[in-house]
Amino acid sequence: MVNLELYRIFKIVADQENLSKASEILHISQPAVTKHIKNLENQLNVKLFTRSKYGMILNENCKKLYSQIKEAIEILSKSDSIFNTHKEIKLGVHVNMPSRIYNNGISKFYEKNNNNIINIFKLNAKSIFSMLEKQEIDIAFSKKYSDELYDTSKIKFIEIGELHDVFVVNSNSQYLNKKISKSDLKDITIYTLKKFSSAYQNLIKELEYTKDDKINIENIDYTGIMELLKFRDIIAVITKEYIEEKLENNELCLLDVGFSLAPAKYGVYYNTNNKYKELNYFIENLKTYTKI
Repeated sequence: MVNLELYRIFKIVADQENLSKASEILHISQPAVTKHIKNLENQLNVKLFTRSKYGMILNENCKKLYSQIKEAIEILSKSDSIFNTHKEIKLGVHVNMPSRIYNNGISKFYEKNNNNIINIFKLNAKSIFSMLEKQEIDIAFSKKYSDELYDTSKIKFIEIGELHDVFVVNSNSQYLNKKISKSDLKDITIYTLKKFSSAYQNLIKELEYTKDDKINIENIDYTGIMELLKFRDIIAVITKEYIEEKLENNELCLLDVGFSLAPAKYGVYYNTNNKYKELNYFIENLKTYTKI
């Protein structure tokens, strides 16, 4: 009989379609994940995946096995909840959130809960709320977003602290030596995150755009902004705590525009159906030991 742990590892690899991501979730090395998948293939006498430069491609055998074991593995993973205990906590973290902010909270939790495992999923905002509603993750550590993104009857937010959106340019920017007014900023294309982000909403509010104004703002993702700042002389609005190392190394510079944007809340989202004690204790550790 196949060890159930092999099926659990198989499911995670199939979910992620990537050995490196599966390795991070499982907290074991990538070669170990590969070995477990090979063992499963040998025991079943079938090939399940094809490796490519894009990740792990699921073949027909893999898809059939996945459909057979997915529900059973998920039920087994949740079975501990019957006894009000969990060995695994699935933590969703926004893709841009630096790990140094929440790592201390995880470390403190492990000091008294060494039988638990925290699996970390790096997600965008929409994926966070979709997975929370489906209980595919237990909690999420993120900025506060508009209530329009999720069902507020199922998902609640616990505020932990504040982040700070700032104007930044590269170290060679022409804008560093200029005094820039709010009216100037409205004439310059500013790059920031998506429309539901705090950076965008605070920028719109501070520059006092009206419904009749042409909004001179480009919405792109964090990675895109970072790449543009390398090669083009642009002004961007982004969260200061996300780029502190780049500011310290003078790769990026803060732009003084004579005013500050309103701070953005950050904290923990959770599904109200998740009430087991380890989760509550983990949330308390994040609230106490988060570093900003």
